[in-house]
Amino acid sequence: MRTDIFHLVYFDYDRSCYFHFYNCNFRCLGCLRKISLWDCHLKEDEIKKCKFKGFLNLKELENVVQKLKIEFNLRKAVLGGGEPTTDKNLLKVISLLKNFDLEITLLTNGFSFPQGFEKFEDVKVTISIKSIDPQKHIFYTGYPVFPILENIKNLAKNGFEVLVETIYIPGFNEVEGILRIEDFIFSIDEKIPLIVDSFLPVPGTLWPKPSLEELEKLESELVRRNIKNVYLRGKTIRSGVKGEVRLIFPQ
Repeated sequence: MRTDIFHLVYFDYDRSCYFHFYNCNFRCLGCLRKISLWDCHLKEDEIKKCKFKGFLNLKELENVVQKLKIEFNLRKAVLGGGEPTTDKNLLKVISLLKNFDLEITLLTNGFSFPQGFEKFEDVKVTISIKSIDPQKHIFYTGYPVFPILENIKNLAKNGFEVLVETIYIPGFNEVEGILRIEDFIFSIDEKIPLIVDSFLPVPGTLWPKPSLEELEKLESELVRRNIKNVYLRGKTIRSGVKGEVRLIFPQ
């Protein structure tokens, strides 16, 4: 039974494997796949060697995970993409990974979830909001933001561990917009973390990467408001990923 998984990368600093799903329902203007289909944490020479070799079926996936468990004592599985929820076999993938006693994180746009996902309440769900402004969200992704906000509410209500991500995009999603996302989170549960990444310019977009000064302005406003659940990943991660990054598939 085929999955939409076409690329796997292992990170030794936290013993995690990132499972890349191919398809996506959104058409984000700033999608990093406009730069490369392959994981951006790999060394440039490894990325150049990557050649698409199709999709893993469930048995092949099981064999790969078993090998990672034996060789590296794999602890975590991160499902991203692309958009994992577009894979009709996502629930089977999650069930397979749970059989290996892995911590599972689903990275998703949060627009929709397959029927039956609610039984996997031990899966950590990280949802990305590109903008909380309805018109801006449609402009950036092609889809409305309202279903995403409702799904965040429902997941939190049903006991899921939820994290929210957004992107600082100069001229598009800046301090005011990010604080509106934070206000929405506070209306649900003030303990839900908000992670702010920095926009990375891709072909076809005019927005620049935010400056350190712009990120510090946001940080100052968060301090002024005594907001403590926001993590400025775009400010703190500037020296690259920790540890070794290994290409697992394709090879």
